[in-house]
Amino acid sequence: MESHVKIFLDSVEVPLKIGIFPHEQNVAQRVVVDVELFADPDTYLKTVNLDTIIDYGKVYNAIKSWADRPQVQLIEDYLKELMALCFDFDDVAACRLAIKKADVFGENQGAGVELFMNRGDWPG
Repeated sequence: MESHVKIFLDSVEVPLKIGIFPHEQNVAQRVVVDVELFADPDTYLKTVNLDTIIDYGKVYNAIKSWADRPQVQLIEDYLKELMALCFDFDDVAACRLAIKKADVFGENQGAGVELFMNRGDWPG
């Protein structure tokens, strides 16, 4: 495994109006978001300070703000937005994001989408 620094958010829960099925329309459902941001330790650790830190608080607040939005059809729409936010941090070399509708098939029976991308592959 290549050396790296990982900054992460684990199991951020947010109620979202999301989905394409009739029973999902305009009803908030429990969604869980995981975020992993990867940086090169040689550059990040040598230069990190309060002005250059990869701020997981900014990412957390963005995720929590989704609760106020109207209906969104696809998890992928949130993933693209979140990926763009993560790559706004110059030191982020790669991201792994996962969004799961936690109870889509019954209590604690979830389904979702995960995305891993290197900065060089990000079209944004």
